[in-house]
Amino acid sequence: MPTAHGAGAKYAYLDHDTDVVNEAPPILNQWYTVFDAEDVRLLWCTVIQTNNEYTAKNVEIRWTIDGNVYFWTAALVSHDENYVYRTQTPSTGGTNGLYIQLPEMNAAAHVDKRGHSFKVEVRITSALGTNQGLICYCARETLEQT
Repeated sequence: MPTAHGAGAKYAYLDHDTDVVNEAPPILNQWYTVFDAEDVRLLWCTVIQTNNEYTAKNVEIRWTIDGNVYFWTAALVSHDENYVYRTQTPSTGGTNGLYIQLPEMNAAAHVDKRGHSFKVEVRITSALGTNQGLICYCARETLEQT
């Protein structure tokens, strides 16, 4: 049977349960850390904001990978699950950025993202609505230390 690294090798990554930020209500402009870990392979990440008015709110997400900062800000519709991807899109400061979109993308278009150090943070920057919520889910694996 084939293995991840040839004959007799073990699979190199260990599974982790989904990392979650679920703040209700969040504090305006406060960064919430979803995870901060080493030797990470991020499989997917989603962000959701909710409020009783069902109005769009500005949400920012920031990934710091091996010291490089990537981010995206968008007015997200209440209760929509938005998928976050690392793309070639320029962000302020000349770094390449992230992209948030509503439908899930095909894995062939946006593959997993890896880093020796990896931190994911999220915050809301619009005035809070009634029963405001901020949720971010990230599924990751970490490199097995042998």
